Order: sequence, then C-alpha cells, then structure tokens
Amino acid sequence: MSCRSTFICLLVLLLTACAASNVDRDFSLENNPDQGIVIASVSFDRAGSRNSQAMFYLDEGIPGAPVPARRLEALPEHATIRMGSQFKDSYGQVLAISLPAGRHTISSWRLVRSAAYSLSPSEKMPPLEFHVAAGKVQYIGNLHLNLVEGKNMLGLRMVADASPEIRDRQDRDLPIIKKKYPQFADRMEIRLLPLGTWEGGRTTIRDIQPVVIVPVK
Repeated sequence: MSCRSTFICLLVLLLTACAASNVDRDFSLENNPDQGIVIASVSFDRAGSRNSQAMFYLDEGIPGAPVPARRLEALPEHATIRMGSQFKDSYGQVLAISLPAGRHTISSWRLVRSAAYSLSPSEKMPPLEFHVAAGKVQYIGNLHLNLVEGKNMLGLRMVADASPEIRDRQDRDLPIIKKKYPQFADRMEIRLLPLGTWEGGRTTIRDIQPVVIVPVK
C-alpha cells in the first residue's frame, strides 16, 4: 500500500470517530461502578478562529477496545452549530467523560477549518497512554495545538502549521469542573500525561478540499 493510501485510510478512521460529550451534571460514580471520570481540556491558539476545530483522538485503533474511538474537540457543537470558548487565552473547553476502567490512549490530532482545510500529522504519533481506575476522577491535562501563521498565495494570513503540546492547566480547568460537577470536587486526582511537546509526526499534512460549485438551473 502506498504512503498516500495509508494516509487516506488513517484519515477515514479519524473522521469516523464520534465526538466525546460531557457526562450529565448529576452523573454518579456509585451508579456506574465500572467507570472512572477523565477530565481534560482541549484548546488551540487564538491564531485560529471559531471556524476552526482542534481534535485529539481517544482510543483510536485499539483492537478489542471496550468503547469506540472518540474525538476530544476544542469547541462543542450542537446541531452542527459550533459554540463559543470557555477560555479567554485560547479557544477550547474542559471535558469530563466517563470511561471504563483500564488502559486508554490519545493517538492522534487534527485541526480543521471550515471543512475545507485541515492539518494533521504526516506519520503515526506515539500514543499517550493512561489508565482509568473505577470510581476515580482524574485530570490528565490540557491537550493544546500551538498554531503557526503564514500567508497564502494571495497574501492573506492563514494557519500554516500546528504543533501539539500537553500542558498542566489545572489552575484554569479544575474550577470550571468543580463548579459544574460539585460531586467530583473532593475526589479529584492529578495524573498528568507527559508534559511538553508531543513529539512525532515530523511534518504536517495540509489538506485543502476543492470548492465545488453546483450549477443552478
């Protein structure tokens, strides 16, 4: 299989993942004894815009995974409408998701703008692994995309590249969660993913979809 075919197959897999959603405000671990709560924020630089979406992929490509692959997205969407940011210093949100006890991974990332332009790693990323314990609430960090601006052929500013970084933003993220989910406040544990730039991928793939004009009769 050619490199291009491999990347196309990977892209199809990434696009088929469903977006992860927050647990209900009244979620109870006592009523879900085989589950744990994972708290993470997803964000990208203000060099992007609300027309952009940062995605990190959870449990993608794990054989026999107890749950399907899911996307952790920076901006929530409701009925295809992209909502605002919870942060002032970047675009993003904090997620509280329920996962079965056991091994889980963050496997890749992607930045999409208006469904026509996207950035993604050129090679398979080294997975970021973490373990979920039943009945526990854990914060794993901030999954952030640093964006690099450039200019297109018309001289207009655009996002030219992206670099994923794992950051400790518990100072910002946890107050949001504690206010929304007071039942988790006294159960919070800090179990950060490896901090710093998420190395791998080497270069970034830029994918620009052609604009299709449908003639009107």
